[in-house]
Amino acid sequence: MKEEMVRLNNIEVDQLISKIKEHFAELDLQIIHEDKHENYWSIKAHKGGTLSAITGSIRDVEIMIAGSGDCYDLTLRTGAWGRDIAIPALLVGSISFGAGAIVAGAEAYRAHKFEKNFWEWLNQCIKSFNATMTQPLPASTNPRVCNKCNSHIPTDAKFCMHCGMQQS
Repeated sequence: MKEEMVRLNNIEVDQLISKIKEHFAELDLQIIHEDKHENYWSIKAHKGGTLSAITGSIRDVEIMIAGSGDCYDLTLRTGAWGRDIAIPALLVGSISFGAGAIVAGAEAYRAHKFEKNFWEWLNQCIKSFNATMTQPLPASTNPRVCNKCNSHIPTDAKFCMHCGMQQS
């Protein structure tokens, strides 16, 4: 799973969430979980099934937004690529090792392209709201713990991505 975070400024989050849901529908992603609390939004979407697992075309996306006023942290998680790439690679690999490697490589490329296209769409969407967004950064590998729920959070996060609590 890949996780990246950006900081959003001057954004109407409810409008952004509506656009994200529309985009998920355009991508044939099914929303499997949605959560909203004060200053916190989370949406998880999935595309796939048995045939998708065999062909390696499963897509999982999670977007979390936390903040208040004019400043929000948005975390995008895309993933489960490892298991989704391994299944077709093992199936084809049982026939031929080289073909299995080619399938795994092709699925890794498709996963990367999906992530890149999603970030490009998100950037354009945010610009359409006349808001700003920092460049995507990998999530911190040394997170701190939320003061309220004890969940791990990036060291520079102003809000917990799990409960929405403002951090000091």
